[in-house]
Amino acid sequence: MREAIGGTWIFQIVIFFILLFTGYMCMSINHSKAFNVKNTIIKEIERAEGVNLRNPNDDKAIKNIVTYLKDNAYRTTGVCPNGYTGYNREGQLDSRNSAFCLMPVNVSGSIDRPNMTYYRVVVFYQLDLPIFRSIFSFKVSGDTKIISHSKGVSV
Repeated sequence: MREAIGGTWIFQIVIFFILLFTGYMCMSINHSKAFNVKNTIIKEIERAEGVNLRNPNDDKAIKNIVTYLKDNAYRTTGVCPNGYTGYNREGQLDSRNSAFCLMPVNVSGSIDRPNMTYYRVVVFYQLDLPIFRSIFSFKVSGDTKIISHSKGVSV
């Protein structure tokens, strides 16, 4: 009888560590995917030299970002922090169910830097266990380089 109870405890400990390892693997894979998405969004904004936050339907950078999200099956969404403009997977403004969030930060405080802005980017990832689904939601954020708005891109 003693060996049967001991075997049950060992089996439960093994199952616990398997679940713990699976959760860690899921979290690290999701973090890596979110980090790659954030870097791609930053590169696309820098390549386009800014984003038109007021009219995302006509913005080439937003269209390229949305295409990338769809091609790579990035489906994680979240709520944007205060001050950020959120976009859903279709490129529409949506701060409650956003795939990514952008916030322009103006650095035109001096004469040597007229019309200069950088963008803060936030994307989301989740701890997603196979049985329990989404448990925790996390954010990955980053900044673009300082961009001069000589092309008339509005922020």
